[in-house]
Amino acid sequence: MSIELISKKPLIVTIDESETLDIKTIDAGAAYTKYLHQQVGAFKEEPLSKYVDFVSKSINPNAQRYREQSFEYIDLRDVDDIYGHILKVRKLKGKQIGSNKCRFQKWDILLAKIMPSLENKKITLVAEDVSNALASTEFIVLRKKTDANINLFYLFRALRSDHFTQQAVANVTGATGRQRINPTKLLELRILVPPPDLQEKIGRAVEQEFTLHALSVEQTNRVDDETAPILGPTTLRISKASSRASTRRRRQ
Repeated sequence: MSIELISKKPLIVTIDESETLDIKTIDAGAAYTKYLHQQVGAFKEEPLSKYVDFVSKSINPNAQRYREQSFEYIDLRDVDDIYGHILKVRKLKGKQIGSNKCRFQKWDILLAKIMPSLENKKITLVAEDVSNALASTEFIVLRKKTDANINLFYLFRALRSDHFTQQAVANVTGATGRQRINPTKLLELRILVPPPDLQEKIGRAVEQEFTLHALSVEQTNRVDDETAPILGPTTLRISKASSRASTRRRRQ
């Protein structure tokens, strides 16, 4: 093979001159992305831009016209990076949210663009009913194209795969500690696209996972309502995780 991976951290690859002809910018990230593409097995790859649009609409909720409006709000801490579920949608007034935020709607995909949240797969599919929703600008909002021939739940899972995450991490830019991936570059990355029957099979399993999660959240809320008068509030987060989440790197 004409591209060889020497090391992941730091990222070091060797590449033959012939392989650079179709690479716009020759750097380690671009070479590593092409290397990953060459590792693919039987399924074809397609650029993400074929299936989704980048939604760039944003507002300043602290502006006079929005200050007293009620919004559903999500930031990085509200998304679970282990399973990709939304932990909580907060109901806030615009004046409580502050500076510019991204608009999103039900069935959009929110993908964290900043490290290490990007590498930790802080990506979610919005299955909740929302009507006036905002997200942190550290998310990239992706919306499936109306004519895209791909299962939405499969697409969400494909974006959480190591195959895609490795491409994204290899193409971040910026100073260490504040590295981000540009939305335009993200759309150039490729996802694995199996035949429709396999997409549907995987999609049904993922959709069922979302359904079970929703039922679990509903039951948890019932338990909270019953116990709160006696035990008081119960937080979902603790200072030091004792579950398998503690084995993961520190999160954004």
